[in-house]
Amino acid sequence: AGKLGDIWGHGRLLRTGWVMFLIGALIGSFAANIPQLVISRIVMGLGSALLMPSSIAAVRNSVSPEQRAPALGLLAGGLAVSAALGPPVGGFLIHHFGWQSVFWLNLPVLALSAWLARDLDLPVPEKSAHPLRFDWIGSAGLISLLACFVIGVRLTGWNGTLLLIASAVLTLLFVGWELRQREPVLDVRLFRIRAFTCAILVIAVQNFGMYGVLFQMPYLLNELYQSPANQVGLMMLATTAGMAICSPLGGRLANQITNRWTALLGSLCSLCGMTGLALTSNWSALLPIAPWLFLVGAGLGLNTGPAQATVLSAVDEKDAGMASGALSVMRYLGSISGIALLGLLLAQTEIPGIQRYQLGFKLYGCAYLVCALLAFGMKLPGLKSSPSRS
Repeated sequence: AGKLGDIWGHGRLLRTGWVMFLIGALIGSFAANIPQLVISRIVMGLGSALLMPSSIAAVRNSVSPEQRAPALGLLAGGLAVSAALGPPVGGFLIHHFGWQSVFWLNLPVLALSAWLARDLDLPVPEKSAHPLRFDWIGSAGLISLLACFVIGVRLTGWNGTLLLIASAVLTLLFVGWELRQREPVLDVRLFRIRAFTCAILVIAVQNFGMYGVLFQMPYLLNELYQSPANQVGLMMLATTAGMAICSPLGGRLANQITNRWTALLGSLCSLCGMTGLALTSNWSALLPIAPWLFLVGAGLGLNTGPAQATVLSAVDEKDAGMASGALSVMRYLGSISGIALLGLLLAQTEIPGIQRYQLGFKLYGCAYLVCALLAFGMKLPGLKSSPSRS
């Protein structure tokens, strides 16, 4: 989707993704059985795949380099807050109005987004004497290796192992193919740029930890204390608050102390929060847990904008969509891996309940330690701007 935006225009893809997401939401609102519900989710997923890279690329290409980190910080904050708000809002709607209400909620949100974007005028790529060709074979290879990975991490036994091996083999073939293409769907040469690689891995690893916590907390509170869904949702708002407050701050701070130092600070902040959760032994009082969840969210807020700005600053404007697509892929791979690890932990029934969850917090904490180490490599020449110009 990101490469398609570079070729056909990000404005066109934004509008197409919006329409597809609307169609998927309508199908889900009237779904009468599981197959219809699955079709709805597939259509919504395709719409999201078009929306996300194009929106990030549009922001990247619409602001100056000095404004890039603050602008992407605001965008990252919106994404993170919406991801954290989804479970509690969804739980409330399902509890009071039924599961169809989750799909109906998308309609006013989509209407609001259409109104806000009514004057959005994104440039269409100029036609050249040598039109860009889309790499269909590379795209098929990328889809195949991602599908094998996503399904493989969710399966146990030999089936999952074979799919992960297939994903690794397809990755090698994909890299070999892309290196020979004039217009690759993903220019793997970008990974030779240390700042690009470190920043995109920060995005993946921090999402590994974030989604692990977002999905682990409801299981923990429900299993140990039978906490109702609305109470669990209120607890998770602490993480949301941390992200909402610190996402715009992270972008502005990056202009003062550079992207990598801001990302390092955010990683250490999330690490402190995760350490506090791992060391908590008495979960009977939920209020003392909130500060640790807030710290995790605050670190994520500080981290995301600078990391995204580093990735997008490493590429030319014409490749912004491709880089944004790579960001989206790495974000989802990290999320899926974090949830898969939670599934493995929940399956270890021989480990007592609280110890099982504490082990999860420790592993997710290690992810933020890795983020802190990766942040040191997020340095691109010329990224630091003067405070007055910012």
